[in-house]
Amino acid sequence: MYKLLNRMDFVSMNNFKEDLAFLSKKYDFDGFELIKYMDTDNSDAKDFIKGYHMRFFPSWYEFYMGDMDSIYAELKDKKYFKSICGGEQNKDELLDYYRKELEIAEKLEVEYLVLHASNSKVTEAFTYEFRYSDKEILDGVISLINELFDNKKHKFKLLLENLWWPGLKLTSKNEAKYLLDNIKYENVGFMLDTGHMINTNRDLKNSSEAVEYIKKCIDNLGEYKKYIYGMHLNYSLSGEYVKKTSKIHREKKAVKKDHDIEEIMKTIYPHINSIDYHDPFDNSGICGIIKSLPIKYLVYEFIARTREELEEKIKVQDRALFELFK
Repeated sequence: MYKLLNRMDFVSMNNFKEDLAFLSKKYDFDGFELIKYMDTDNSDAKDFIKGYHMRFFPSWYEFYMGDMDSIYAELKDKKYFKSICGGEQNKDELLDYYRKELEIAEKLEVEYLVLHASNSKVTEAFTYEFRYSDKEILDGVISLINELFDNKKHKFKLLLENLWWPGLKLTSKNEAKYLLDNIKYENVGFMLDTGHMINTNRDLKNSSEAVEYIKKCIDNLGEYKKYIYGMHLNYSLSGEYVKKTSKIHREKKAVKKDHDIEEIMKTIYPHINSIDYHDPFDNSGICGIIKSLPIKYLVYEFIARTREELEEKIKVQDRALFELFK
């Protein structure tokens, strides 16, 4: 099992390779999972990069399906289309973006690729009143992947990541089976994000309850848990926050039929970060879960605003996993 750290390429961009080397040596990381936002060449650091996390456009589904009327109705202005949907005109832009990411992954010779198998419209992220079912989004994911990969063979595994929005939640074996039965790419599995899984249950009160809930979800997968090859290890417990804010926004929606997209876009990212804040999972009970799965890629995935904060979170996570790495 590799111990990895998720890194974005705009962090310490001037010394990206040196940054990876420093963290690898100091904290015994075996490598890194890269998310790219910058149009830069990271091939000089490819010896450090084990995995590649494809960019997530949260409201990609309607854009991919060609429902531009619904997108305009919500976002009002094209200036938000690229960052939220993956393009401005049609699904070819989204597919071209992802094809370029496949090319980058090939160039970096990564072992695995991560794709979020989920969708949420921007306003839905506040109200939790979702237009599309899990099944509809999973059908879209299957179509997107089959069109994107187009029967091509790659060396890397494709790992589908769970979220708490419509799509893949990894809480039942039916969804896992449906994806694996219908995706044509053969080298596919799952990336279990612990924080995202916790976010599917708004009644959890502490990390011990979270550990038991994750165990229950994994048990629900039955034989399909053998396809969990990776884990994004982090912790977010935001049930009370979601209950409070979603109620407020549903009440606002009932009173005010239209919405102020400018105001929504100012607050959407702080709102998501309050739900999915990516702290270390500091309950050692997670060790038993990790041992119970065929995980090859254990990825520390934190949100940190400073180097000091990142290193402190790494230390906290290392202490919780002491029995794994002693």
